Amino acid sequence: MEGSKQKLLSNLLKRDESIIGIIVAEKDSAIPVLSSYSPTCSETVDRHRPFIGSTITLMRNSNKLGLGETKRVCATYEDKNVVNIFYKQWVIIIIGKSDSSLGGMLSLENEIYQCIADLPVLPDD
Repeated sequence: MEGSKQKLLSNLLKRDESIIGIIVAEKDSAIPVLSSYSPTCSETVDRHRPFIGSTITLMRNSNKLGLGETKRVCATYEDKNVVNIFYKQWVIIIIGKSDSSLGGMLSLENEIYQCIADLPVLPDD
């Protein structure tokens, strides 16, 4: 099953050359459970838990500030665009080149949901 999920993520990457990585991580631990990268994406990005954790911290703090539940966070960096999507217990991170379309990255949301729909959902704390 994991192999087919990996293949689905890989196929999403192949459709748009500007998207270079997709990571699905557990929201509480920031541990990646599924990922796919193009050859131009640094493989260390999913091993950098503080990067994934910072997104999760942002999500939690928005609730504390009374901004409501965070659904998506888009960020632009010098050479990359990153979209973070919160879904059930998961954070989905889509990494694109600097010229990638944030709208195009967000349009993958439903397809990724279908890919991870049957991943086991852990009970809330």
